[in-house]
Amino acid sequence: MITSIIIPINFLLLFLLFALTGGQAPTAIVLEDKGPYAQQFLSAMEHSHSFIIQQTTSVDAKTLMKKGQIVAIVTVPANFDSLVRDGNQVQLPVVLNNLDVDFTNDIRRAVPLAITSFYANTFPNQVVIRAHEVDAYSHDTGYIQYLVVSLMVVSIMLGGLLQAGSNAAREYEKGTIKELMLAPASIWAIQIGKILGALLLNSLSAVVMIIVIVFLIGVWPEHWDELFAFVLLLMITFVALGALIGTLIRRRQAVIPLSIGLSIPVFFISGAFGPAEWGDQVTAAITQLQPVYYGIAIFQHAFHNFTTTSTSPAIDGFILAGFAALIVTISAVALSYSRGRGDIH
Repeated sequence: MITSIIIPINFLLLFLLFALTGGQAPTAIVLEDKGPYAQQFLSAMEHSHSFIIQQTTSVDAKTLMKKGQIVAIVTVPANFDSLVRDGNQVQLPVVLNNLDVDFTNDIRRAVPLAITSFYANTFPNQVVIRAHEVDAYSHDTGYIQYLVVSLMVVSIMLGGLLQAGSNAAREYEKGTIKELMLAPASIWAIQIGKILGALLLNSLSAVVMIIVIVFLIGVWPEHWDELFAFVLLLMITFVALGALIGTLIRRRQAVIPLSIGLSIPVFFISGAFGPAEWGDQVTAAITQLQPVYYGIAIFQHAFHNFTTTSTSPAIDGFILAGFAALIVTISAVALSYSRGRGDIH
């Protein structure tokens, strides 16, 4: 249970560091001209959502650059206002630390965009083409707010695989599986009992993740009913898969690393950072063959009211229910086949 919580939280902390340091480029602005046009240009850069602006002097900016604390120095020359007022060309010096290509490309895109935005707001009659944005959703969602929802899916997946897989493997290691097979109960009753026991344990880690996401990070679900229904459906799916893995492998030393090793790559290709269809189409087609893809999609709808797949949330739910039924059936058949071969006698 601890592992199924710690690994997703470690992912969250790791990606949070990337988001805090990589979302916007730290940039120094040197205003040698204090006129109104210069102030408007500064405002355009501050509202471009691309820079972490620090207004300073030329000397201090060079010091910050040497220390590696900023990526670029943008200098507004002393004659900026007069040149703009007279309609003359303005040379805007941009000193760029091009050590990191990601930051370098961000600056190269964002500075021209800030210049265009400044010019359109300052001389609206001269800029005749403007973008008219129409948002598909009523609110923007931050990187972390989107990511934590996906991390909850990997937490449920890990919890199900580890709980059910370890418990099933332990039955073979300790020999108690023989007593279960000799009991006057059907294979279905035994396997469903195993799934329900692991489901109860997995629910503890799921509750902890919901508390972290909702009350500590502040991401509130749009649809609480969907959240609880899909949490239960996902837990059944991955607990059954864990029981199947434990029945087939029968060693906890192999089940635990396999569960962790299976969860991480599946998580990364299943639309954890954005809709899977936005990426490579071959990968997107492959990832639709496993339940994590649909789990992330229905969780994004439950939390943010997003639709990240080509199908509706209801269809995604039915597909996930189909995965759950299929995996539960296969796990029971595997246990029955094990008894039929005489492996547990």
